[in-house]
Amino acid sequence: MGSQLDLDQGGTYRQTEKVYLGPSVGWVSIPNKTVLPITAAGTYGLLRGMNLVTININGAVIINLPSSIASPQGPQAIPGQWAIVPVVIVDIGGFGQANGYQILPFGSELISGTYNNTTTLLKITSNFGAFVLNPILTAPGGWSLSQS
Repeated sequence: MGSQLDLDQGGTYRQTEKVYLGPSVGWVSIPNKTVLPITAAGTYGLLRGMNLVTININGAVIINLPSSIASPQGPQAIPGQWAIVPVVIVDIGGFGQANGYQILPFGSELISGTYNNTTTLLKITSNFGAFVLNPILTAPGGWSLSQS
């Protein structure tokens, strides 16, 4: 897999857009389309701002989500962190039932108050399955599962 940071040679497609976050913050560039294609088995640490993960591999894949918590100093400190950018994780290869791709939250954060990174795991267990996760920006953080 290429780098998520090397925009011109990393193999990760990134497109941003300007969003108005009010008079105190103004216009901010946020990720619009940032695609991370996974074509090899392994563990992947998702960087903040990735919003589409496509899995196309007949093998074990573990995706570690970034922390969802935005800057505690407020939206003026690091404005881009306060834009709610959902993360879509989808099995485009049709191997989810055979492999059970795991999606793990950061540290002690939870996904929908239930799924953690040790005992109750969120998995794509159906072929061509997908999840849409929305970040919870304030402490204790975590992710809200809005669609499966």
